[in-house]
Amino acid sequence: MTRAKGKSTGKPAGKSVTRSPKNVSQVERPFSAGERGESHRLTARAATGKSAGRSTGKSSGRSRAKVGLPASIPKQSKLPFDAAPAWLRARMRPERFTRRMVQLGVALLALLLAGALLMIIYSLSHGLRLFELREVVVHREQSGSPLIPQSELDKMVRSIVKEGVLRADLERVRTELRKHEYIEEVEVRRLLPDMLRISVRERVPFALARRSDGTVQCVDLGGTLFGSPSLLRVSPFPPQIIGLRESGEDAATYNQKRLRIYQELMTDLDRIDPPLSREIDEIHFDELEGVRVLLADTRTFVFLADTDFRTRLNSVLDILDAVRRKDLEMIKLYRLSDVDRLMSGRKIRYLNATNANRITIGYDEL
Repeated sequence: MTRAKGKSTGKPAGKSVTRSPKNVSQVERPFSAGERGESHRLTARAATGKSAGRSTGKSSGRSRAKVGLPASIPKQSKLPFDAAPAWLRARMRPERFTRRMVQLGVALLALLLAGALLMIIYSLSHGLRLFELREVVVHREQSGSPLIPQSELDKMVRSIVKEGVLRADLERVRTELRKHEYIEEVEVRRLLPDMLRISVRERVPFALARRSDGTVQCVDLGGTLFGSPSLLRVSPFPPQIIGLRESGEDAATYNQKRLRIYQELMTDLDRIDPPLSREIDEIHFDELEGVRVLLADTRTFVFLADTDFRTRLNSVLDILDAVRRKDLEMIKLYRLSDVDRLMSGRKIRYLNATNANRITIGYDEL
C-alpha cells in the first residue's frame, strides 16, 4: 500500500481553514463629545510614547508604528483640562455647561419677576405705603440765607402730594410752588421710592420799589415786585423806584428797561467820591417826563436826561447851595433867569437839568 507523501495536517480533508486577518475593521459607532475627547487624549498619549514607557527615538517610532501612527508625527502637548479630575471634565462639557447656564438665567429671571409681582401686590394691598412721601430734599441754587425756610417748602409740597411719590403730578407741584412770590424757578424730581427733590431758585432783591397804593416792596432784575423791604439786606437803603408796572403781559419787559436805566444812574452817581446817590430819596420814571429824582434834604425834584447824570445833578446841588448861602456871583455863573425871585427865598418845586447849558427852575404856586 502506498502512502501519500507529505505531512499530515490533522484536519479533515476537503475542508479549508480560513484565518481572519490581523487587522479586522470594526463597526463604527457614534461617539459623544466626551468620549471623542477622551479618545483624542488617549491617542495623543500613545503618540508621545508614554504608554510604552521611556524609550529612545527608535523605540518611540516602533511604538507609534504599533498603534498605526507614522513615526514623523510631532508630539502633542497636554490639553488644558488633562490635569482636571474626570468628574470635573465631565461637568465642563460644552453641551452640559450651556444647558446649566440657560437654566441659571431662567431661574434668575423667574426670581426677578416673582419679586416684582410680590412688590406690586404688597403695594396695592397696603395702599401704596411703600411710595408714601417720607422726605422732601431741597436744593437751593443761590448761596447765603434763604428767603423761604425748609419747613415751609416741606409743608407746601406735602399739601400737594397726597397720593404718594409714584402718583405725584410733578408739573402740578412745580406750578403751585411757582405761585410763591419768593420763587423765581423750581424743578421737581422723584427719588423713588419715597422722596422728592426740589431745586429752587429764589428771587434776589435788587432795589426797593413803591407801588401805586404807597406800599414798598423789593424788585428783582427780572422786574417782579415781591416781599417786604426787610428782604433787601443792605445799609443804607438805595433810592426807591417809582413808576414800575405792577401787572400786565409786558410789565416785566417794561420794568427791565427801567431797571437798566436805574443801574446806569446809580453807577454814574457813585463812580467817584463823594457818592451822590445818598442825596437822592426817590427815582421816578415817567413815560412823558422821563427820569426825575427827588432830593432827600430839600424834597425838590430834579429832571435829568439819559446821560451825564452825575454832571447834571452836581450842577443842581451847587445852585441850591448858592441859594442857601445867598451867593449871587455863583448863581450868575449858571445864567439863571429871575434871580430876584430866586433870592427871595420862595420854595423851589423842581429844577430841570435836561439842558445842561441852561437849567430852569419851577416854584410852588402861592
